[in-house]
Amino acid sequence: MLRLWLSALARCHPAEKPTLRIAIAGLAIESSTFSPAVTEEPAFHARYDTAVFGAYPFLAPDSGLRQQVQWVPTVVGKSLPGGAVTRRAYESLVGKMLDSLQKHLPYDGLWFDIHGAMSVVGLDDPEGDMIKRIRKVIGPKVLVSTSMDLHGNVSEDLAKNSDLITCYRMAPHEDAMDTKRRAVQESGDEAGDRKGPACL
Repeated sequence: MLRLWLSALARCHPAEKPTLRIAIAGLAIESSTFSPAVTEEPAFHARYDTAVFGAYPFLAPDSGLRQQVQWVPTVVGKSLPGGAVTRRAYESLVGKMLDSLQKHLPYDGLWFDIHGAMSVVGLDDPEGDMIKRIRKVIGPKVLVSTSMDLHGNVSEDLAKNSDLITCYRMAPHEDAMDTKRRAVQESGDEAGDRKGPACL
């Protein structure tokens, strides 16, 4: 679908680059509330701006997906499983994410890369909170494609603020990167369908 849309766009405007703008954002951890330990910000090994691409081989500079739309990487981070995330760490990382999203507006789509089982001290439903705050920045019409673990928590807020949700299908999660790629492709497909070729 994305290939067909971009092909049509190229025929209409052969000298122009694809105009779809899709942001990348997300924080992932599988938390255990039984652990006496807590997870701090450095555990997420956060990547910012163009360093985000290094987390996803399918978005390498010479990949087809990298070239098909204008990707806007903001903040992504992934921690090993651990104790609940401190509120300070969560607010710091989410704050940086929202600032980056605000700075690079507008978007046609957003890929929300999470695990789905994060616990934050003093906060219910962190992923739902995060996507609600993201929505306030990007607006209600931007397509959000969420990738997550198959046993992650799909809260009402996460469901309401995601247009597409795709999960790992294998345990152990040998298809984790395939799932992320699928979410990326779906975000481009659906955002392209919504926007439509400029010549139509």
